Amino acid sequence: MKLRILTLFVFIFSSCATLRPPFEYQPKVVIAWVVKADTTSFLSLQKNSSLISIASPVWFSIDSAGNIISNVDSNLLNFAIQNDIPLMPLIANQGFRTDVAESLLSEPRVRERIADSILNLVLKGNYIGINLDFEGPFPGLRDGYTKFVELVCAKLHNYGKIVSVDVVSKPQEKLTDWAGVYDYAELGEVVDYFVIMGYDYAGRLDPPGPVAPKWWVEETIKFAISNGVKPQKIILGIPFYGRWWRGNEQGRGIYYPQLKELITRYNLKKKWDGEAKSPYFKFKDENNVENIIYFEDEKSLSEKLDLVIKYNLAGIAIWRLDGEPDEFWKVIEIKLKLKGFLSN
Repeated sequence: MKLRILTLFVFIFSSCATLRPPFEYQPKVVIAWVVKADTTSFLSLQKNSSLISIASPVWFSIDSAGNIISNVDSNLLNFAIQNDIPLMPLIANQGFRTDVAESLLSEPRVRERIADSILNLVLKGNYIGINLDFEGPFPGLRDGYTKFVELVCAKLHNYGKIVSVDVVSKPQEKLTDWAGVYDYAELGEVVDYFVIMGYDYAGRLDPPGPVAPKWWVEETIKFAISNGVKPQKIILGIPFYGRWWRGNEQGRGIYYPQLKELITRYNLKKKWDGEAKSPYFKFKDENNVENIIYFEDEKSLSEKLDLVIKYNLAGIAIWRLDGEPDEFWKVIEIKLKLKGFLSN
């Protein structure tokens, strides 16, 4: 444990010296998002902490007035301190609302004030850095968001802190909808970790389909690299969830505790989407309504970890810890060679 955090901080402070990290090193970084509302999320952190490089608790958001709304979990905080787990909390525009983003990103003086608030939050909490997760359909704020991220990076780097930014996956440039706000080239230049959210290919409003088809994830990685984002900065977001479509209803996220119940109730047999490299279930329930669930298993996870290795990416980020199978962690440990790191 002590060696893990020492290695991480050597990397961080070396990064601060140049302001343009990172350095290529092993093992791969494993970032895990932890959600307070789900007790299974914290339990998973406790169980698998030896394989997690950085925990990113979903604790903070910013409202339209620029106030940071806090929902810190003292149990998780104490556990992290006791076990030397570096914390890089996630902070988002409240509710992923466009009006909130507009109020925070449009004016230089407001961006400056919010960046200062984030710096103070990180310093007060003694976190290793911050994970910026501003999302929503506000492509008109692309330049404002880029300048905001640059500002946060400049301020936090002065104190040896790191900044990661979450970006929506896009295999080619897109200046509309949720993906439009992210300037891959500019963001990739200033942040320490460029976190590609490699999921939600088929989202809530889409027809049934894979959450994270391998071909789509790979095309996004290639697009990011072609825009000058260093592979050693790229963190691939991995889904630890599925999506469930029932009849004509919108798709909804499903996590493993609920998925296990459905498998048992309906005696489900797994199918395989060869093009997407993704498993799924297709069945009719007791009301004769057709259900389709796309999800992840050890095989589809392994396929995506192969991309991390193929492109020599920095590591992975898991959305999110929540009762996932133990087999997932075995695959991660073996593929990313984590055991060798922990035993050095």
